[in-house]
Amino acid sequence: MALCLSLNAGNQRDSDALGISVADAIRIARAENPELAIIRAGKARAQAQELRARQGYLPTLVVDASYVRLDSSLFADIPFVDPSFPPSLIRRDFGPFEGQTAGVQVVQPLFNARAWNARKQAKRTVETNRFALRRAEDEIALAVVEAYFGQRTAKRAVAAEKSGLRTAERVLEQAERSLSEGLVPPVDVLRARTRVSEMKARVAMAEGRERIARENLRRVLGMEADKKIVLLDPIPEPPRDLPSVVPPVDFLSKRDDVRALRATIRAAEYGTRRARAAYLPEINLLGRYQWFESRGPLGLDEDGWLLGISLKWTPFAGYSQAGELAEARALERGAREELRALRARARAEAVEAHALWRAELLGWEEAVNGVRHAEEALRQSEGRYAEGLDDITTMLRAQAEELGARIREVGARFNAVVAAESYRLAVNADEDWRVER
Repeated sequence: MALCLSLNAGNQRDSDALGISVADAIRIARAENPELAIIRAGKARAQAQELRARQGYLPTLVVDASYVRLDSSLFADIPFVDPSFPPSLIRRDFGPFEGQTAGVQVVQPLFNARAWNARKQAKRTVETNRFALRRAEDEIALAVVEAYFGQRTAKRAVAAEKSGLRTAERVLEQAERSLSEGLVPPVDVLRARTRVSEMKARVAMAEGRERIARENLRRVLGMEADKKIVLLDPIPEPPRDLPSVVPPVDFLSKRDDVRALRATIRAAEYGTRRARAAYLPEINLLGRYQWFESRGPLGLDEDGWLLGISLKWTPFAGYSQAGELAEARALERGAREELRALRARARAEAVEAHALWRAELLGWEEAVNGVRHAEEALRQSEGRYAEGLDDITTMLRAQAEELGARIREVGARFNAVVAAESYRLAVNADEDWRVER
């Protein structure tokens, strides 16, 4: 079953009501859900880390300039020989020392295995967040489907309870009419009135559950509390044909949570390589141009340039490198074990979801048959009561059975639809039900 995904934003009952389809609800939830916003922030942070890791192979350009003014007593009253004749010793103040310098420096990494592996690790982390976001979006879509059709189901339950109330009122009228004709005892009227009171209470309870379901949908969507929501899509019939889970490897390769964990393992592998590369030297190409000008006692106007290769090697750093490598290896092993557990859990989820869908589908089909039989039984019971062949207890029991059959069909239809969508999420099957990203 593919859910209706047409946009119905313009179909509004009135100025205060917003008509939404299932697709509209999914889009709203994906835009407003705070959990998805947190995952998107994590993805943006991983992208920023990947961008920063490019420093491992791109050059660094630094431009610096400074101005210096030095005024000291060392430059005041300095003895100085006057070369005139006759020579004499005088004291002279040379004033403050002033100067400015400017430089341009370029550092180009030639060999930095640690930075290279850090960038690859960051790229795999971005991939992990991308798959995690996709999976979270699908889970939110399932939650929206459940809340959307949950409200529809609650509304159908209210309609069924109100139909049962009308039937009970009809029975009460029939009992009162028969009592006036002397055909039934007064106890029949009392029982019919009791049934009417019971049905009014059931209607009130059903309306309360509908309000709860409406607020639950509003919470999932993150919409304003004062905005009236009109649901446009009816509850579809549960699908009667879904793909099998055999062989399980086919769907395991498609599940976004499995793909996210695979990317996590790749990131952990590069993290191990990054930690191991801490034992290797770093080689950089250095180029610098410097200009210097000064005024005062030492008047200078000079420039120069420098070109060289720098090597940095730290063979031992107090076991910090060994600890980092051991930690990276532990993270990698943990990710591999987590993937193994996830694959086993995914297989079990698929088998369980498939079995649940089959059971819910069979339950709904039997519930539909039960409604048909209960309606016929109620019709015959009302006729027999009118002819005096059955007592009111038998007719009220038939009425209760008919109402119970209707309520069971409403719940079974909802459960079967949700079970089918849960199975699709478990195996990533029939992806056309998703809203395009």
